[in-house]
Parts: sequence; C-alpha cells; structure tokens
Amino acid sequence: MPRHAFAPLLLLLFLPGGLVFALFSTAPPGFVAGQVVDDSGPVAGARVRFKAQPDAVWSDRAGRFFLPLSPGPVQRVTATHPGYFIGGASSERAPVSVRLRRLPTEDCPEYAWVAPTPNRLQSHQCGNCHAEIYREWAASGHARAATNRRFLNLYDGTDWQGRPNVGWNLLADQPDGASVCAACHVPTIPSVFDDVRAVQGTAAHGVHCDYCHKIDRLDERADLGKTFGSFAYRLLRPKEGQLFFGPLDDVDRNEDVYSPFYRESRYCAGCHEGTVFGVHAYGTFSEWLASPARREGKSCQSCHMKPTGLMTNIAPGKGGVERDPQTLASHGMFAGSQAAMLRQSVRLEVNDFEQAGNAISFEVVVSARDVGHRVPTGFPDRHLVLVVDTQPTGDDMPLAFGPVLPASAGPELAGRPGKLFAKQLTDADGDAPAPFWRALPEFSDTRLTPGRPDRSRFRLLNPQRVELRLLYRRFWPSTTASKGWPDETIVLATKSVYVAR
Repeated sequence: MPRHAFAPLLLLLFLPGGLVFALFSTAPPGFVAGQVVDDSGPVAGARVRFKAQPDAVWSDRAGRFFLPLSPGPVQRVTATHPGYFIGGASSERAPVSVRLRRLPTEDCPEYAWVAPTPNRLQSHQCGNCHAEIYREWAASGHARAATNRRFLNLYDGTDWQGRPNVGWNLLADQPDGASVCAACHVPTIPSVFDDVRAVQGTAAHGVHCDYCHKIDRLDERADLGKTFGSFAYRLLRPKEGQLFFGPLDDVDRNEDVYSPFYRESRYCAGCHEGTVFGVHAYGTFSEWLASPARREGKSCQSCHMKPTGLMTNIAPGKGGVERDPQTLASHGMFAGSQAAMLRQSVRLEVNDFEQAGNAISFEVVVSARDVGHRVPTGFPDRHLVLVVDTQPTGDDMPLAFGPVLPASAGPELAGRPGKLFAKQLTDADGDAPAPFWRALPEFSDTRLTPGRPDRSRFRLLNPQRVELRLLYRRFWPSTTASKGWPDETIVLATKSVYVAR
C-alpha cells in the first residue's frame, strides 16, 4: 500500500473516537476525501486512485478514503473492488462519492460476440477505439488461429495447394476428436464439435479481443492440462449492456472490470497446457512453473506482453487518457518479432578449442537464457538443430568424435555432425516423428531447459574452417515436404572457427 494511504489513518488511531467525525468531515490538507458506496451502502477495501496516476489508497470499513492530491488540473477519482464494475467520479466537488455497480452473477451463453475489426457502424467493435492494440493483435498468431493455412492442412489432411489426403490428417485419424483444435484455436465457434473449416463471422477471428476480455477465471472444476481451451475457462458474458475484464483498475466506462488475473501466467495456461489423446503435447505453463523466471517473479505477460514504450494512450480521441507507456501491454505477443525473441532466448558458444596436427576438438555450449519455458515450446513439432559444417562450401568433414544428426533432421542434414533439440514423438508402429494425435504417451525430450546449458564435444579431422549454425523450425522437414509448405527455417545463431595452418 502506498505510504500516502496511511497518513489520515494514523491520525485516526491516536484521536479519541468522539473527535473523529468532527476533525475529518473535510479532508486533511493535501488530501481529497470521499466515500465508496454501492446500492446497499459503504464498500470497504475498494482500491481508489486518481485516474492514470500511480498512487492508490483503500477505503476503510465505512467506505471512506483520503486520497493525496496530485499536481495539475482536477482529475477523476476511480475505485474498484472484486465483484464490481470500475466506478468513477469527478474530484471537483468534495467529498467525492464513487458508486460501484455489481457484476452480473451468471454468464449469458446467448451473448453475441463483438468483432475486433474497426467498423464505424458498430460502436463496440474493438478496433474503433483501440487502433494500436488492434494493429498489434492483428499481426499476431492469435488473430490467425482459426485460419492459419498450415493448421488447417494438418487438421483436414490437405496440402499447401489444397489437395486432399496428403500427409498428416487429424480428421482422418481422430474424426471424433477435432474439438481439441476448436477449443483453443476457435474459442467462440458456436460448438466446438463444429467443423473448423466452416467457421465464419466473429469466430473466424480466432483468439480475439472480446473472448479474451470475457474470461473471468480458470474453471475451478477443470483438471488443468486435461481440460483446456474454452473448456478450461469460466466466462462472464452480460445479458444486457457490455462487460470487459482487464488489467487496468481505473477505466471507468461503466462496462470495465479490473482483474489481476490478467497479469498472471495462469491466464495463459488454459490454452498453453494440454495433454491431448494421452500425450503431454503442450507444456508451456508447466515449464514456466519449473523455470527460474517464475522464481524471479516473471509471468508469461512479462515477456510476451511487454510494453513497447511507444503507446501512451489505449484509446486516443475516444475517451482514453495519457498514461505511463510502461503500464500498457503489447498485444503482439513477441517483443519486436518472433525471430528476435527466439534469438534473444538462446546462446551458442564454442569453448576449449584444441588443435593437434590435422585434428581439432572443441566444446559447443547451447543454452536457453532469459526465457520462462523450454526452447522451443508450444506445438510439439517445433525444434532446434545444431549443425556443424563447412559452410559455405558444404564439404563433408570426417567426424572422429561427437554426436550426429538423426534422420528426423531431414535428408540434407541427417548423419552430419550436430545435435537435435526436440520433443520427439513416436507412434505405435515405431514411426517417428509422429503427430501428437497418433503418438504414444512416452517420448524423448531433448529441448533446452533454462538454467541447464547443453554441452557437446566434437573432434574433426582435416577441417579448414568450421561453421556452427543453430536453426529453428516450426515443423519437421518430412511434414514440410509432404505438405509442400514454404521453408521457414530461422537461423538463430552462428559461430565460425578458423583452423591455423
């Protein structure tokens, strides 16, 4: 609690009870007095502040508060309390009375979802007022969750050109299990048992603003990880009017609700932790639970919704106010870009270089750093490949000692010096890599773990120059080839070793 909140309260403790109301019928010097009430009377424990200002105080048992004055013009006083919409009142006339309105007690399943796209004919559509936030979200994977071309190719067995029955096919293998996709990728689909390919309207926007801001909490009845996506969350949709949950506690539009849940990693867990068809396919939340980042007090939002420092008003010209840019989260999910965050999360080092005659040996250290989960995380086919070669000539080097890449690294790299960092799934026939919906529960997991550097030693004969590359791939090369997808390999780091002659 800010120190300002105690100033009048300390005086109350030392004054005779009979003098309290006489002395504090007006605010002490440097403070604004007021009271937080609802339809039943005073509200104790409400958090009160001047809008967009950092200091807050709490109302006492009689709903009263004394708020330290801020420099500048008259400002609005806002108050919030669990179970209520955020309330506000002008501080021009004291004492200030802030009235709170209770939230609805039941979710309304008949609620009509609001589209995120700007549309001046539809006043509530998110992009109308929140242009910069909409722009960030529209460039994110959340916006394409329902329509991502590769996702749909895996879902229905088509390839990049739309040809059917090519490669992996979830619908063919698990025709009754397609709802596992809709629950996270299309959370506002009329029924999770509907065909994702037929989705239209607001639901086609995937993980969109209105859905995310209607989440009240994780369902306490859900077995997190086995119940996921739209099955794991408790929503609160209004029968009348509008309601939006969020992390700011002073947005007093009569339809906004403060929720600290929106700054917690548990908020992300519903869709980023999942045991599907008996396979622990998605484990980002449980990885965070075991990470140094969690012990340091960092949440998913600390990195993936880190403020850009560029936005100072979430609704300029539409009722928004100027704020500290470090209080306004980014909705792009990647600081800068996906490639930039990936490169920041790994380190490639060469240690203990030795040369003896025509042979060299060295240790390669690959580590995950400043990251709250294993690398890579998310979709189980994502993997890193450490390649040791003589780029750009491509000449083979005799390997005297060290690991080599397996067949799953692709025909161009298999058998070459290097290492694979991956969650490798195998099906009942022994085929690998396998899609998670056909895989056995047990799997090999060699991905990087924060705080645990991976060390490999190599000894090579007759090299002139050695180049190390650390590659990131979202899909296995065999899947990319069968589906005809464009290659999206990202080079995360390189190191060159020159041999003296």
